[in-house]
Amino acid sequence: MYVAQLRDERERFEEAGAAVVLIGLGNPEQASAFCADRNVRFACVTSPDRSAHRAYRLRRGSFDQVAGPRVWLPWLRHQIGEEHQGRFGQGDTAQLPGTFVVDRTGIVRFAHRGRRSNDVPSNEEVLASVRTVARGAD
Repeated sequence: MYVAQLRDERERFEEAGAAVVLIGLGNPEQASAFCADRNVRFACVTSPDRSAHRAYRLRRGSFDQVAGPRVWLPWLRHQIGEEHQGRFGQGDTAQLPGTFVVDRTGIVRFAHRGRRSNDVPSNEEVLASVRTVARGAD
Protein backbone atom coordinates (compact mmCIF):
# COMPACT_ATOMS: atom_id res chain seq x y z
CA MET A 1 0.00 0.00 0.00
CA TYR A 2 2.51 2.66 1.13
CA VAL A 3 5.16 1.51 -1.32
CA ALA A 4 2.70 1.94 -4.20
CA GLN A 5 1.68 5.34 -2.81
CA LEU A 6 5.31 6.50 -2.89
CA ARG A 7 6.12 4.78 -6.19
CA ASP A 8 3.18 6.35 -7.99
CA GLU A 9 4.43 9.84 -7.14
CA ARG A 10 8.17 9.25 -7.40
CA GLU A 11 8.56 12.06 -9.92
CA ARG A 12 6.91 14.57 -7.58
CA PHE A 13 9.32 13.61 -4.81
CA GLU A 14 12.32 13.91 -7.12
CA GLU A 15 11.13 17.28 -8.47
CA ALA A 16 10.87 18.48 -4.86
CA GLY A 17 14.48 17.43 -4.30
CA ALA A 18 13.92 14.22 -2.35
CA ALA A 19 15.64 10.88 -2.65
CA VAL A 20 13.25 8.15 -1.49
CA VAL A 21 14.79 5.18 0.30
CA LEU A 22 12.88 2.13 1.53
CA ILE A 23 14.43 0.31 4.47
CA GLY A 24 13.13 -3.19 5.13
CA LEU A 25 14.10 -6.06 7.39
CA GLY A 26 14.83 -8.78 4.85
CA ASN A 27 18.10 -9.54 3.11
CA PRO A 28 19.34 -7.63 0.02
CA GLU A 29 18.03 -10.27 -2.39
CA GLN A 30 14.56 -10.05 -0.86
CA ALA A 31 14.64 -6.24 -1.05
CA SER A 32 15.66 -6.38 -4.69
CA ALA A 33 12.90 -8.86 -5.55
CA PHE A 34 10.30 -6.89 -3.57
CA CYS A 35 11.11 -3.66 -5.38
CA ALA A 36 11.40 -5.30 -8.80
CA ASP A 37 8.01 -7.01 -8.37
CA ARG A 38 6.43 -3.63 -7.62
CA ASN A 39 8.28 -1.62 -10.28
CA VAL A 40 9.92 0.56 -7.64
CA ARG A 41 12.62 2.87 -9.02
CA PHE A 42 14.17 4.15 -5.83
CA ALA A 43 16.59 2.67 -3.32
CA CYS A 44 15.50 -0.48 -1.50
CA VAL A 45 17.90 -1.37 1.29
CA THR A 46 17.72 -3.60 4.32
CA SER A 47 18.46 -3.48 8.01
CA PRO A 48 17.86 -7.11 9.06
CA ASP A 49 19.17 -6.45 12.58
CA ARG A 50 16.70 -3.54 12.98
CA SER A 51 19.56 -1.11 13.70
CA ALA A 52 18.13 1.53 11.34
CA HIS A 53 14.69 1.11 12.91
CA ARG A 54 16.13 1.46 16.41
CA ALA A 55 18.17 4.52 15.38
CA TYR A 56 14.94 6.24 14.30
CA ARG A 57 13.12 5.04 17.45
CA LEU A 58 10.63 2.86 15.60
CA ARG A 59 8.88 0.45 17.93
CA ARG A 60 7.54 -3.03 17.57
CA GLY A 61 3.77 -3.03 17.77
CA SER A 62 1.30 -4.93 19.89
CA PHE A 63 -1.08 -7.46 18.36
CA ASP A 64 -3.76 -4.78 17.97
CA GLN A 65 -1.29 -2.40 16.29
CA VAL A 66 -0.29 -4.95 13.65
CA ALA A 67 -3.38 -7.15 13.29
CA GLY A 68 -6.32 -5.33 14.88
CA PRO A 69 -9.44 -4.30 12.94
CA ARG A 70 -7.98 -0.87 12.05
CA VAL A 71 -5.18 -2.76 10.27
CA TRP A 72 -6.71 -5.89 8.76
CA LEU A 73 -9.83 -4.31 7.27
CA PRO A 74 -7.85 -1.89 5.03
CA TRP A 75 -5.31 -4.68 4.36
CA LEU A 76 -8.08 -7.00 3.18
CA ARG A 77 -9.42 -4.34 0.81
CA HIS A 78 -5.98 -4.03 -0.79
CA GLN A 79 -5.40 -7.79 -0.95
CA ILE A 80 -8.49 -8.28 -3.09
CA GLY A 81 -7.59 -5.30 -5.29
CA GLU A 82 -5.24 -5.26 -8.24
CA GLU A 83 -2.09 -4.61 -6.25
CA HIS A 84 -1.10 -5.57 -2.75
CA GLN A 85 2.01 -4.57 -0.87
CA GLY A 86 3.05 -7.90 0.54
CA ARG A 87 6.03 -8.23 2.83
CA PHE A 88 9.46 -6.71 2.38
CA GLY A 89 11.44 -9.88 3.00
CA GLN A 90 11.36 -12.11 6.04
CA GLY A 91 11.25 -9.29 8.55
CA ASP A 92 9.54 -8.76 11.84
CA THR A 93 5.80 -8.43 11.21
CA ALA A 94 5.47 -6.47 14.47
CA GLN A 95 7.84 -3.73 13.29
CA LEU A 96 5.94 -0.45 13.02
CA PRO A 97 6.66 1.85 10.06
CA GLY A 98 8.21 5.26 9.93
CA THR A 99 8.65 8.04 7.41
CA PHE A 100 11.39 10.62 7.76
CA VAL A 101 12.66 13.63 5.86
CA VAL A 102 16.35 14.08 6.55
CA ASP A 103 18.24 17.09 5.25
CA ARG A 104 21.65 16.94 3.59
CA THR A 105 23.41 17.46 6.92
CA GLY A 106 21.64 14.49 8.52
CA ILE A 107 19.11 16.42 10.61
CA VAL A 108 15.64 14.88 10.75
CA ARG A 109 13.23 17.60 9.62
CA PHE A 110 10.06 15.48 9.57
CA ALA A 111 9.29 12.33 11.52
CA HIS A 112 6.19 10.17 11.36
CA ARG A 113 6.39 7.08 13.58
CA GLY A 114 3.48 4.77 12.83
CA ARG A 115 1.12 3.95 15.69
CA ARG A 116 -0.17 0.95 13.68
CA SER A 117 1.36 -1.05 10.87
CA ASN A 118 -0.75 0.89 8.35
CA ASP A 119 -0.27 4.33 9.90
CA VAL A 120 1.60 6.33 7.27
CA PRO A 121 1.53 10.01 6.32
CA SER A 122 0.05 11.27 3.09
CA ASN A 123 2.38 12.09 0.23
CA GLU A 124 1.23 15.70 0.48
CA GLU A 125 2.36 15.92 4.10
CA VAL A 126 5.79 14.49 3.29
CA LEU A 127 6.18 16.61 0.15
CA ALA A 128 5.37 19.77 2.11
CA SER A 129 8.22 18.95 4.48
CA VAL A 130 10.59 18.16 1.60
CA ARG A 131 9.78 21.49 -0.02
CA THR A 132 10.39 23.34 3.25
CA VAL A 133 13.79 21.68 3.61
CA ALA A 134 14.64 22.39 -0.05
CA ARG A 135 13.75 26.09 0.37
CA GLY A 136 15.99 26.28 3.42
CA ALA A 137 18.89 24.84 1.42
CA ASP A 138 18.78 27.66 -1.15
